[in-house]
Amino acid sequence: MNNNEKVWKTIGRGTVHPSEVLNTLIELDNRKGQIGLWALENELREKMPLLRPTAQPLAKAWLEATIQYRTTYYPEGRLSKLFHRFSQPAQEPLPIAS
Repeated sequence: MNNNEKVWKTIGRGTVHPSEVLNTLIELDNRKGQIGLWALENELREKMPLLRPTAQPLAKAWLEATIQYRTTYYPEGRLSKLFHRFSQPAQEPLPIAS
């Protein structure tokens, strides 16, 4: 079972122990690094509105924990901000100057 599946399983179960959250984030960081943390963060943000109301608080807690872990171990440097911008959904292109 991969780390994202573990996260969704705990959200579906409705409970998670804080040590399980930390262990999952450490394991994700060890396997995929900062990109894996961003991917989980983006997946949680994307799926949040689709969750039933009772599951949303735990999903928000996972999202906050992921953000806190990522910002603690990977401070936002210039390169970091650039990678984050590329991982976001496509935005409208800027108008071409004439």
